[in-house]
Amino acid sequence: MSTKTIDTTDLRNNLSATINAVGKDDIVFIKSRGKLTGKVIIDDDLLEDLLLLNDSEYIASISKARDEIKNGDVYTFDEVFGDVL
Repeated sequence: MSTKTIDTTDLRNNLSATINAVGKDDIVFIKSRGKLTGKVIIDDDLLEDLLLLNDSEYIASISKARDEIKNGDVYTFDEVFGDVL
């Protein structure tokens, strides 16, 4: 994950280029008059990942799914999608 900072004047003058330069793992902190504003530009996929990490039910479901896989409690592709395809 890479972090960068940009001043509000530079951001205003280069908004499109700044947005296009933000990659999946980038966070751009916005400064005003040399101080961080508490505002950021972040890729939506990374934001979703960060939000999910704060969801204890989601974390529990991932743990349960990993246990099910380890115990062989899985379905084949055909069992799941056989009638649809």
